[in-house]
Amino acid sequence: MLGGMASALFILPVSANSAESAAQSSAITIGLIGDSTVASFYGWGPAFAERCDNRVSVFNYAQNGATLDSLSGKLDKLLEKKPDYVLIQFGHNDMKRYDSLAYGHKLTSYVKRIRKAGGKPVILSSVTRRNFDANGKIKPRYWEDDPTRSLPVFGKAAQQVAREFNLPFVDLYTLSLNHHNRIGPETSARYNYKPDDRTHFSKAGAKAIANLVATELGRVIPELADHMGCSATPRANASKQPVIQALWPNGAPTPDLIPLGIGLMLSRCPAIWIR
Repeated sequence: MLGGMASALFILPVSANSAESAAQSSAITIGLIGDSTVASFYGWGPAFAERCDNRVSVFNYAQNGATLDSLSGKLDKLLEKKPDYVLIQFGHNDMKRYDSLAYGHKLTSYVKRIRKAGGKPVILSSVTRRNFDANGKIKPRYWEDDPTRSLPVFGKAAQQVAREFNLPFVDLYTLSLNHHNRIGPETSARYNYKPDDRTHFSKAGAKAIANLVATELGRVIPELADHMGCSATPRANASKQPVIQALWPNGAPTPDLIPLGIGLMLSRCPAIWIR
């Protein structure tokens, strides 16, 4: 079996460079930074990466429990990768710690730092939580019963920053709100990571939200539209060129990467690196 793997590796036209070569050879690199609703464990980030074609490398630096403050250092690490675009989605945890004015100031700092590093910021409002009222419509949750500490208010603050700096804006809050209002509570429940978890996503939920993000991203940034067309089952698509990455970027393979041997992986969709 190992001999077969070795033969397969030998015939692939891949140079023995570092893991960075996979990203450098891609046409576009996209960074993701945000909270657990974007992160690798039960966020939409990995499903978004699968929607991209093989000319795109996605670096997911989102983290569970994150705020704009807590991931400031991670942003610096992401910017060292020189991403072409950085998608920013915060709010779920930020609204528990400061008001929307402070949130806007902190978001502005991210925008300026990304631009200074040569990247293009893309602001997203936060994906909605899936709490329904008696009429089967999404009902926003308020932090400590304060209506100003809510996702729709923080979403407006995010949109204002995007307008101020003339940036692409993906209104994921409104998109996801309309989506869940359309499909209703019963179908929305299939998106729950656990039966009572109305914030994080099952695989089906992550894929549905990633589809919303990718479709809208292709609309607000036309040059990305052609890159957002991965099939729903990219691993079964034999026409995609595999990307070989030398050395695991985070010390261990992720579910999106298939071990081929010591320190080597084969990815059948874009380069998916999760920090």
